[in-house]
Amino acid sequence: WRDGAWWTAAALTVGLIVYLGLDMRHTERSFRPGEHNVLTERSFYGVLHVSDPDDPTDDLAARTLANGTIDHGEQFLDPKKHMQPGTYYGPDTGVARAIREAQARGPVRVGVIGLGAGTLACFGRRGDWFRFYDINPQVVQVANTEFTFLRDCRAAHDVVLGDARLSLEREPPQGFDVLVVDAFSGDSIPIHLLTREAFALYFRHLRPGGVLAVHVTNLFLDLAPVVAQSAQAVGKEAWLVETPEDDSANLFPTEWALVTGRDGFWQGPLVKDAVEAIPARRGLRLWTDDYSNLFQILKRD
Repeated sequence: WRDGAWWTAAALTVGLIVYLGLDMRHTERSFRPGEHNVLTERSFYGVLHVSDPDDPTDDLAARTLANGTIDHGEQFLDPKKHMQPGTYYGPDTGVARAIREAQARGPVRVGVIGLGAGTLACFGRRGDWFRFYDINPQVVQVANTEFTFLRDCRAAHDVVLGDARLSLEREPPQGFDVLVVDAFSGDSIPIHLLTREAFALYFRHLRPGGVLAVHVTNLFLDLAPVVAQSAQAVGKEAWLVETPEDDSANLFPTEWALVTGRDGFWQGPLVKDAVEAIPARRGLRLWTDDYSNLFQILKRD
């Protein structure tokens, strides 16, 4: 996938987003009134900001990690709520349901592409094992020094530094129960993580019946049909879980696509009433390592 076609697609991705002046996550985050900067780190991969609220006693006071203007995780300052997931990772989100469904059967192995602040470590239990993949060494450093999700995680865990797809290609099958794709960065989307070839790689690392959870929250691009097509191309089925905003718990409106070949998963008590079909998008071609088209998935409303 590291051929000229892929790099051309990546360049077009950046060019399109710069041209449109759009941010890819639902919520734009920089420094808001009532916040102050704690840390700024610049690197080839972007600018990381850590900010705290001016009033740490507020019930929803939280430390924020942002890459540019994109929220990559928040942690409540209240020690009693330190391991309560917020933003895109609330207990009713698709990724939370997938992990909890697997945990109902015993200890789990979870892979996460995209570390952020480490919020998904909140779901780890004793006996579980979480492996995080991230390409940015500064993200790994900040997650370990400025947030406590990893430190307080009850599951065994490790972090693999480098491009996630290359790392997975080098590793033997990991037998993940759940593999999470949450690798948005700055103002672009990871095209090479959404292709047919990428999905084939993911399911090489998922145990039989395992679940792939892909974060598709996006104001301007309809990513869910891309996931559905890549899922179908590798013989799997994809459904969507949407959750609404909840200001009382610092939860954002969120969309996760869940992918599996296990029919019984969709009838499970944590899933059956939460999932909805992903509408087909007219004219959309399957994304591969040699082809992708962001213009085809621009939202119309």
